[in-house]
Amino acid sequence: MSMELAGKLKEQYRTDTKWFSARWHYIEGCILKAYLDSCEQSGDEREYGFVKSFIDRLFDANGDIPGIRLESFNIDQIRMAACLFPLWQRERDPRYQKILDSLYGQLSVYPRTNAGSFWHKENYPSQVWLDGLYMGQPFLVQYVKQFAEHKDYSDTLQQFRNVREFIYHEEKRLYSHAYDESRAIFWSDSRTGQSPNVWLRAVGWFAMALVDVLELLEGEPADAGELRVYLKELADDMLPHRHSSGMWYQVVDEPDVPGNYLETSGTLMLAYSILKGVRLGYLPSEYRTYGIDAFNGTIARYLREEDGEVLLGGICRSAGLGRKPETGEMRDGSLVYYLFGEAVVDNNGHGVAPLIMALNEIGLLSESLTGGSAANGRKLD
Repeated sequence: MSMELAGKLKEQYRTDTKWFSARWHYIEGCILKAYLDSCEQSGDEREYGFVKSFIDRLFDANGDIPGIRLESFNIDQIRMAACLFPLWQRERDPRYQKILDSLYGQLSVYPRTNAGSFWHKENYPSQVWLDGLYMGQPFLVQYVKQFAEHKDYSDTLQQFRNVREFIYHEEKRLYSHAYDESRAIFWSDSRTGQSPNVWLRAVGWFAMALVDVLELLEGEPADAGELRVYLKELADDMLPHRHSSGMWYQVVDEPDVPGNYLETSGTLMLAYSILKGVRLGYLPSEYRTYGIDAFNGTIARYLREEDGEVLLGGICRSAGLGRKPETGEMRDGSLVYYLFGEAVVDNNGHGVAPLIMALNEIGLLSESLTGGSAANGRKLD
């Protein structure tokens, strides 16, 4: 029944758009990517049509998308553009390439740390957040792969290398949420520059960036072996912190702190990354169990139906660091902030998108296994 509800939520989200807005935004970009992946797997043209119509509504009469701010450096706005590649490949609509070219052009002048990483946003100078790797790097790799005459992926590889060097907390053997090269922001450690806590969804963003970029680099002139090492290391470091349900906590390494909770979005991002990593050969086959358990544990705990509507709970609505420009809210990266400073909500796209992505991977797994069972005898539902 839980798997049936997950499938029903996937259909509900596509046909009832009250849960998200017609806007150029990274959350919608993640949702659209999930449906594009599903369409590639299933051949369901309704899913492709949903993505295309959503994107096309964002254009104005001049072939521009007003929601994109080329004068503003914000790595989050790059994420949505990754959805344009499959549309361009199929339609050859010049409007799509115009947007791709414009955003790639912005990245060519985007502000960077001294080590060469994109700032998270212009109002967060010298800061690199784990989130930003998923927002920017798959787009950058796919653009070079699709359009560049000279295929050079060294920039992307260096930016992943920087994250491992500067955001990985050696004592904890986990990734912090972010890093400030300048040490100027109040939340940064004066010695390491890192933020003080391990936020689950940040780790999830980074895991998805690793596995998606690895897939894009297959067959390309790039030595991606170090990315495989980072993915395996990340999985190994996270496994000791799993709850018995297969899920992970909002603040990963503080399970006993009052108010800490098993969080949906980050768990499902890890489920997707692990399952895809196994499928593509980046992780050992026995790790498949961890991805399945994370998926099943999440839907068992948080997926429900009320009055005919499917709801996915346990999703941290949002989290960040420093002053939020839209509201002036100050986010200090403390345990109190992560546990009590952001609402826990239903059906937010941060959680629904990786649910659909993980569901896609479960579907691919089911096709490859006999009897509908997974590795080590675990059933998918």
